[in-house]
Amino acid sequence: MALVDNINKGLATINVKTSTLMEASKYKTQITNRENEIHSLKQYIGEMVYLNRSAFTLDMVRQQISEIEAKYAAIEELKKQLAELEEAEKSILGSEASDNTPKIFCPSCGTPNEVGSKFCEKCGNKLE
Repeated sequence: MALVDNINKGLATINVKTSTLMEASKYKTQITNRENEIHSLKQYIGEMVYLNRSAFTLDMVRQQISEIEAKYAAIEELKKQLAELEEAEKSILGSEASDNTPKIFCPSCGTPNEVGSKFCEKCGNKLE
């Protein structure tokens, strides 16, 4: 029975971690997209300033400035949702911070792994 319970617990953990990873990836992609949009808007503002340098007024780019501010607010909301997602995972699976078992760190990506692991659980790099 203990083996079946361990397998079920392992499957549930994999399910939660997979769902969290997928959702976190969506949030991170949305954040990156917003950051790229902000970069494009800032570049446009710079071009407008340069092209209209003799008669530039802030009204020429006020709409873009408002869009940038809205995108920064959206990024902060996405970061908040990402943090909530990570906290929800911890509450479901238990906090890894309370895990005092020794770790070995991957030389490639820096992820902590259980001592005795042959490969990194994040990037698959061989551990020594």
